[in-house]
Amino acid sequence: MTSGSELYEFGLASSGKLKLRATARLAEGGPDATFEACVLLHEAARLERRAAEVLPACPASTRLAASVEECFCLVEGRNPPGAGEVWGRILREKRDVDGGTAEALLSRLTPRYEASRRGFAKLIGSCTTLRQLRIAGALVPTSAAERARAAREVNLVLSKFPGIPGFWWAAYRLAEAGGDLETAWSALSRAHRLEPDNRQFTAMGVLVAARALSAGDADEHLGRARASLDRAGAEVCLMYALAEIELARADGARARWLRAREATGIGLVQARSEELRRELHATQLVLDSLLAGQDPTFDALYLAGLGAVAASAPPKSNVIELLSSEAERRVQAMERRAAA
Repeated sequence: MTSGSELYEFGLASSGKLKLRATARLAEGGPDATFEACVLLHEAARLERRAAEVLPACPASTRLAASVEECFCLVEGRNPPGAGEVWGRILREKRDVDGGTAEALLSRLTPRYEASRRGFAKLIGSCTTLRQLRIAGALVPTSAAERARAAREVNLVLSKFPGIPGFWWAAYRLAEAGGDLETAWSALSRAHRLEPDNRQFTAMGVLVAARALSAGDADEHLGRARASLDRAGAEVCLMYALAEIELARADGARARWLRAREATGIGLVQARSEELRRELHATQLVLDSLLAGQDPTFDALYLAGLGAVAASAPPKSNVIELLSSEAERRVQAMERRAAA
């Protein structure tokens, strides 16, 4: 049986290899190589954290050292907000470590973190549209002109700090609002690669894949999602089901409805909110109608407890489109702060 110390050493070794690969990619230069380096460094940061967590009794100095390395990876991975979250933990953890040891552990990180933080803050300070949107609590402006200004500012930030998942999410939302599904998919995919455990990114990625990719590529993406539905979370199960329904409109494949119906059942087991359970139940009822050769009606919404949605919709609304819009609205309500 592998011990905690062995897992710790393995985690550190794995992180070290990722850092070396990232250094090589950074040396290549160019936006694509830099982004790939950011992905590697974010994975290294996660491994640093997990390595310390597997130790049954992690010494305070070891815990601090892991946080320092995690923060350093995020600084080098061009993610100042993420590094800032870890920096707060470092300040708490250093209280339990003697001053000399803490100073030695932080000697390399501190100037790099401060330089990164100042550069990011200065850049954000110049992004007037993003600042206004943040104050207003919005991410996607209503006017096309303002969306274009926001997109330019988001892209400017990403050109300097391509490791911030929230800004890739913002780029996705702005591109989608402008009808550019190809750019939206690319941006959302990058957000997910930087933060693969984020269920918001995963869930929206399944639905956007069905709209932005070719049928073959969409099926490949959905196939990967389907393989992990039992642990992916209810949001992913719902979006997977809606994606299969959308794709079935084009090819009429009954197998898609059957897979979608199965996904809703898996999702209900994992659902933790009443709103999500209602959406999954409504989707089940819609699929039951489709499988019975009937057109879904508003009854599916009423019976599932979504009467408010049905009552406020235009009489001739498409029930499936209403469900998709409601699901997207809820997932996007968990909006990441683009200018965190």
